[in-house]
Formats: sequence, C-alpha cells, structure tokens
Amino acid sequence: MFGLSVKSVKNVKKFTFIRSLFIQTQSTPNENALKFIPSGIKVLPVGNKSTIEINNMKEAISKSELALKLLSVNDRAISSILFGPDFITVVKSSGMWSILKPQIFAILTEHLTMGQSIFKNEFLKKLKEENENENKIDELNENEEISDEEEVILLIKELLTTRIQPAIQEDGGDIQFIRFDNLEGIVYLKLIGACKSCSSSEITLKSGIEDMLKYYIDEVKGVKQVFDEKPVKVEENDVQIEELPPLL
Repeated sequence: MFGLSVKSVKNVKKFTFIRSLFIQTQSTPNENALKFIPSGIKVLPVGNKSTIEINNMKEAISKSELALKLLSVNDRAISSILFGPDFITVVKSSGMWSILKPQIFAILTEHLTMGQSIFKNEFLKKLKEENENENKIDELNENEEISDEEEVILLIKELLTTRIQPAIQEDGGDIQFIRFDNLEGIVYLKLIGACKSCSSSEITLKSGIEDMLKYYIDEVKGVKQVFDEKPVKVEENDVQIEELPPLL
C-alpha cells in the first residue's frame, strides 16, 4: 500500500475542485453583455447586499484582480464587469463573443480554481465597514418616527429589492436607487451591468419599473434614468494605469 504525502493530498483536493467547477453562460437582452455563472461559487462577499460594478482599469486595480484580468482581454475589448450574488456579467465594447468567450472562460477557471479571492483585501475591509455602518443606521431608524417622504422612499426601495431586482439580475443587470424628488414625484434610478447599454433599457424603465412603482405607490408619478458622469480629463498618472499591458 502506498501512502499519500500532505502535498499529494492537497493536489488531489485541488484536482477534484477543478473537475467539479462548471461555468454556465447565459445570454442577456443586451447583445454586448454575457452572464457567466460559476457553479458553487459565492461571488459577492458575505454580508454584501448590493452588486458590484467595475467600469475601468483604475477601479479594478483597487478593487478586484479578477476584474483587472477580464478588462485586459483582447486589447481591452471589455468595458465593464458586474459581480452579482452568484454570477459575473461581462459587457464588451468591441470584438466577437466567439473570440472573447474562450479567453474569459480561461481567466475565470484559473482564478476560481486556484482559490484566489475575487476582491482585494482592502476593498473587502471597506465594504465590511460600509455594511456595518448601514446596519447601525437601519437599527437606529427602526426606533424613530419617519417623515412621509422617508416612508415613500422605504416603500420604493422595498419594491425594488423584492419585485424588480430579481428579474433584472436574472438578465445580468441590476438597478440602483439614486433619489426621490418628493415635489415632482420622480424616482431617479441607475441601470448597471447588462441593462446599462441595452437598447430596451428605456422600455424596461417605463413599461416595467415605472408602471409597477406608480401602481403600488401613489406618490410616484414617474421614473427617470441616471447615466454615468462624463469622464474627467485624464491625468498623466492615469494614462499609465490605462496603458497596462494585457495580463494574458
């Protein structure tokens, strides 16, 4: 009988994990966005309620090594990455999926099977602090009387979380509440991930989200989409960051 060394056992475990990892792809209403679903992988950090979108190399450098690798694919053909509870949506700005998909699969498989963290430690610490602060604020608000406007905002957020977000995340995107104009009755929302650049995003807002919010909440009169701010002038240091060579 042959014995297994500790090193051999570790290698067996690693091999088993590689064999068991399965990454499913799912198309989205946006032809430039593809949803990747790694089996058995919790993508978002524990306790994090919101999806995380990374739109450029500078963000990726401080937040996610995996996003940095993905944004480097095919001479930066990828424009953004959305990390959901159990999925990763990749949005491309150029190129064909037939060329990009094998490269994305290779990056995801190597990174995840090696057990590397999806997010950087400093960013995880920041997220944890933000979540803890939000929980403390929620606990304090539970014991205080709220205004009519605050009550409307809570209702809007509740509907977004329970009725709207699940359907949008299924399509590889997400929606963020920005603010509510109490005087005009307008809810300002931001679409991210696959929904951000989708040709049907305006239809989704008007015929889906707006109709539902107006039906359940009398104070809501309409919905408007908030877009990303225009990029500021790039400094010399930022140019160096954007010109990092591909990681493949």
